[in-house]
Amino acid sequence: MLEVSAIVLANLCVCYIMTNSNEEAEEIMKRVEREENVNTDKKSFHLSIIIIIGTLYCAKSNYEFGISRIVRALEPCERKLGVDTWFYSKRCLTSMMENIAKCVIVIRDDVLIECLQFLEACEAHGHEIPTEANLFAVRPGEIVRMVSHEARLLRALLLQLMDY
Repeated sequence: MLEVSAIVLANLCVCYIMTNSNEEAEEIMKRVEREENVNTDKKSFHLSIIIIIGTLYCAKSNYEFGISRIVRALEPCERKLGVDTWFYSKRCLTSMMENIAKCVIVIRDDVLIECLQFLEACEAHGHEIPTEANLFAVRPGEIVRMVSHEARLLRALLLQLMDY
């Protein structure tokens, strides 16, 4: 499966999801995950497929499955967390939190706990990862925000939404 271009697999999964053939899309994502776990020594862009698909599920308001896909795709965090992966992950998390705050959706506790654990891992491993890719745009004297800082803030917000 990893021999196929990441963009081709992503487009195939998007087609399956848009035609409500979620089981087929899930099977492709699971096969890619299994094969990537076997070939850990090789840099692969197939991780981006799973993040894109997770984002698409979140856009269709299936936050529980979408967030779970994204969190699993970024495990282990110390190896897969980066500027771009954090950007797309936090977009889905903040969208979910916004909808929880507006009482539009209700998320199962186990998914929320999975989100908290993910944010803790991002906080622990994101000390050296900036939140913006374009560091040339930073003005002198301006503080560069790191993933650990944003993860800490999002975790505090999620805990507040959970009434902890």
